Amino acid sequence: MGSGGRGPYSGTSGGSQEYADTYHVVNKVMAKDKKDPDIYDPETGYFRNPTATKIQDAAQGNAIYLDGNKPNGPITYVLDKYDNIIIGKRKNPNNSSKRSPHPTLIGGTNPQVQCAGMITFKNGKIYSYDNCSGHFRPNSKSLPKVKAVLDKLYKENPNLFDKGSEWRKK
Repeated sequence: MGSGGRGPYSGTSGGSQEYADTYHVVNKVMAKDKKDPDIYDPETGYFRNPTATKIQDAAQGNAIYLDGNKPNGPITYVLDKYDNIIIGKRKNPNNSSKRSPHPTLIGGTNPQVQCAGMITFKNGKIYSYDNCSGHFRPNSKSLPKVKAVLDKLYKENPNLFDKGSEWRKK
């Protein structure tokens, strides 16, 4: 998963963009997506991923649930312009065999994020996060913004974080 060179997400690898307050989808990648009607509609833009959920809303008790299950492994996320971390499975409602990239967590013609990448979960607990998004290619200098939101969530409920995570090791 992420921006690697194999599978349905191939072709989106590359260096990060210059640091910015927000990031748009990289032009080359947007041009590719616009050719696929199952990813991008000329009138409405990217579809909205049906599993897209604010991480705070996904918390039930002492675990995160996504689409009815505790996630295990890497899950896509974006940090939107309003400091919401939105997570979602790679689920394309238009064609189950096709991609569901990071911009679909927000949807629309010009999605913008402060950061995007993967959050790794262990049995519904947050373990780690990165900035691996081939669509937005956020600069690593944006990661402290994600950490700040996760720090706040940790203060609200430390049990949402895996015991091996940086938060629980403190």
